[in-house]
Amino acid sequence: MNNIHGILFDLDGVIVDSEAMHNDAVAAAVAAHGVSLPAALFDEFMGIPDEVLLEHINRVHLGGRFTVAALLAEKQVAYLAVADRLQAIPGALAFIRTARPHFRAFGLATSSLRSNQQLAFDRFDLHRYFDVVMTAEDVTRTKPDPAPYQQAAARLGLPPEACVVIEDSVNGILSGKGAGCQVLGLTTTYPAAQLAAAGADTVCTSFAEIDDWLAARQARAQPGLAVL
Repeated sequence: MNNIHGILFDLDGVIVDSEAMHNDAVAAAVAAHGVSLPAALFDEFMGIPDEVLLEHINRVHLGGRFTVAALLAEKQVAYLAVADRLQAIPGALAFIRTARPHFRAFGLATSSLRSNQQLAFDRFDLHRYFDVVMTAEDVTRTKPDPAPYQQAAARLGLPPEACVVIEDSVNGILSGKGAGCQVLGLTTTYPAAQLAAAGADTVCTSFAEIDDWLAARQARAQPGLAVL
């Protein structure tokens, strides 16, 4: 296998601790219409754009009475009301800062709206570290389809096999593996067994473990070279 030249990150659950905030915002928007959603629904749709989730909710739970655009706008109001509580995943920001000089490129492939991605990047001063950003608005086929990571790698000018994906969701891992990337699962959202069953090459519980894995991987590819 070739050296790793690029890292492709997911956003929610990998860089920022926002998965529960997004779920709560969706639940609040739907509860305003008198419907309580089953918790298992959010596990099933984790890593998939809000529009896809809300289309399902509208059809199955709301009788198709609303437009997805209207529900999404209501969800965004609920999310932005608590966005000042957004925190980074422990170790993520330090990892991004210290690892970036050792790789040719960093990319992001997120199912979030661009406005939410930019909010997170503004809050944690992340714009300068990423060469390519792919959001829900940038693809026609979303995770678990391989397209987000395929297109992110292509825009970086790298073959997928030269990229490692860091993902916290089953759908994200399926996307990364389908794209031909190496995939690291991070146990911020799902247990290790589910991430491994989805096809993650390695499952890590922290960015310190990711750092160690990458250093060992690069050292095997180029003996004598300390990467991180």
